[in-house]
Amino acid sequence: MPRAPRPVAPSPARVAGTARLVPLLETARRLQAAGHWREAEAAWRQVLAQDDRVPEALAALAGLALRAGQPGAALSLAERAATLAPEDTQALLAFGHALLETGRPGPAAQVLDRVLGRKPRLPEALLLRGLAAGRQGQRDPAIDWFRKALRARKDYPEAHLNLGTCLAQAGQTDEALRHFNRAVALDPRAPLAHLNLAQALLDAGFPARAREHAAKARALGGDPLAALLMQARALEAEDNFPATLATWRALLALAPAHPGLLNDAATFLLNDNRLDEAVAWQRRAVALRPAEAVLRRNLITGLMSAGAVAEAEERMKAWVAASPGAPLAWRLLGDVRVRAGRFEAARTALGRAWTLDPADDSHAVALTTTGRLGPENPWGDRIAARAGAAQAAGTLGVDLAYAAGKVWDDRKEYDRAFAAYRVANTVRGAEAPFDAEAHDAEISALIDTFTPALFQDLAGLGSSSEVPVLVVGLPRSGTTLAEQIIASHPQAAGAGELTHFSRLEAVLPWLVGNGPGADPYPGCARALTPAALDPFIAQYLAALERVGGARARRVVDKLPNNFLRLGLFALAFPRGRVVHCRRDLADTCLSLYFQNFMGGHAFRHDLATLGRYARAHERVMAHWRQVLPVPMLDLDYARLVADPETEARALLAFLDLSWDPAVLAFHQRRQQPVATASRWQVRQPITTRSVARWRAYAAHLGPLLRELGEPWSTEVAQ
Repeated sequence: MPRAPRPVAPSPARVAGTARLVPLLETARRLQAAGHWREAEAAWRQVLAQDDRVPEALAALAGLALRAGQPGAALSLAERAATLAPEDTQALLAFGHALLETGRPGPAAQVLDRVLGRKPRLPEALLLRGLAAGRQGQRDPAIDWFRKALRARKDYPEAHLNLGTCLAQAGQTDEALRHFNRAVALDPRAPLAHLNLAQALLDAGFPARAREHAAKARALGGDPLAALLMQARALEAEDNFPATLATWRALLALAPAHPGLLNDAATFLLNDNRLDEAVAWQRRAVALRPAEAVLRRNLITGLMSAGAVAEAEERMKAWVAASPGAPLAWRLLGDVRVRAGRFEAARTALGRAWTLDPADDSHAVALTTTGRLGPENPWGDRIAARAGAAQAAGTLGVDLAYAAGKVWDDRKEYDRAFAAYRVANTVRGAEAPFDAEAHDAEISALIDTFTPALFQDLAGLGSSSEVPVLVVGLPRSGTTLAEQIIASHPQAAGAGELTHFSRLEAVLPWLVGNGPGADPYPGCARALTPAALDPFIAQYLAALERVGGARARRVVDKLPNNFLRLGLFALAFPRGRVVHCRRDLADTCLSLYFQNFMGGHAFRHDLATLGRYARAHERVMAHWRQVLPVPMLDLDYARLVADPETEARALLAFLDLSWDPAVLAFHQRRQQPVATASRWQVRQPITTRSVARWRAYAAHLGPLLRELGEPWSTEVAQ
């Protein structure tokens, strides 16, 4: 945050009056130069008591008022000083500074330009001129002014601090760090300098050092909320989630009615799978600031995550009734209805959002989640026409490309569909490159760590519960279908994609040692103890019970990439079960390439990398089959959709659940909201439509098929 200069001890001014003012002036100047602000204020007021037209005293008191956080009083004093002495540098500096702090950067710049016209190298004026530029949104000119201030006075902490802030905003983190470090070195007891340095360190990827400087800022009397917030961000960046949670609680104990902090804390809680508490904090934030759209949107998202879709829809109905012209309200109503499986109603709401906001192509993407948009569908026509025009002009963006790809695929225009998907993936791949070498190394580390010897050494760990069932596999391999079949059994439930095990993986170095620097995952798993694992087990079982209640003998957690964490699952729940979904790799990879995920899955944007990731998945699953001490069933998607009853019977038998024909009618039951990319498909009857789908695109899939190897590579056109 920009910081203005300290009040400057004013130079002697020519003062009209008698000799009786001289000792008073000398005393006031001496006290102010020594930083005795309260005594200096009293001395300057004595001067004005003798003569209320002394510009030097008025300007000095204006500076002290600014220091005390009283910009209005400062402006009144400084304006009078500048009126009495329109050529006096200190009076004009005080006037310019007061204008700046009362939200008038334009007039402040004009006053400061008058000063710099006569004294072009005055550091204080150059600094204030930079602040005036920055507060008018002129970042590059502000940087130039701060550099000039440092050329005029190289050891000027406020100039280093403000220059560092602007550079950090411009993304020039390395140079910003140098200036923040210099500001701290010059003024080590300035809390703001430590806070800004902490932010820059966090942005540069040094969260531990960021925490140190945030703690120093607080110890020096800085804003405790800002310091604790910085510590919370740094702790989360270090994956130290328990300490992060404690810090958020401390923040809200200090500021229980701060809507922004409640909102940010709730976001952390959602990521930490503490859904009920997160929604409670979001409700408080909205109650405090009911008109703020961001807070209302986040509450709707939280309610959907917590499964409270009915309440979310009621809130959205009220929102659109009150604001029928608000695209965001209609969009959220459509998203809620998609989550609830009411696709026609969702399409109506999403279409309304796009009509109100036709430039936002994310609405087009949302419309494609409501089902097939075949040749008879007007929304599909609109998407196709808009995308065709954008393609011709070379302006096809990511959102519209994904939407058009879906429409053209629905209409069996495969070449056009693939061209659109290629545009989307090319852009996304450049934004989020994937390190395939690092991923292969991660797989090797898992294989080297989770050995029969490790499972034997740690055999005493874990819970005796048989409730947890992990459904894993590559994304788009049928995991949602498997979950819905199981969850349709009267003694089972589906929890969706829980992130508990990914959080455990991230926090494990903190639970068993001194943080990630000591022994990172997966090696740190060797040091697991009941003290480290039992709190996680309790939290996880509570989450499953929240979904399944006391009746459920099996509850499914179907986060697909938990295939990377089966070793942790086996240690935590040695009597649990794993269902591994398998689908033709080319079909799976094609579906991944076409899917517009909200985040993650960066491996999917390049065909060859996608094939390499699929092979790595096969490699680690082969390892788990050999060493995992919990039972695992391979569920083949093609066999399941070809003969649902036979495969479903085998699946239930594996889970020790009796046969119930209701599991084949999962699409008809009143079910929990579905949050995954398969939310439309799993509400349709089982079909073989997606089997061997890749063959329609074989001409485009050479890099993928070659990477997958036999038998797919033989299909590559020569």
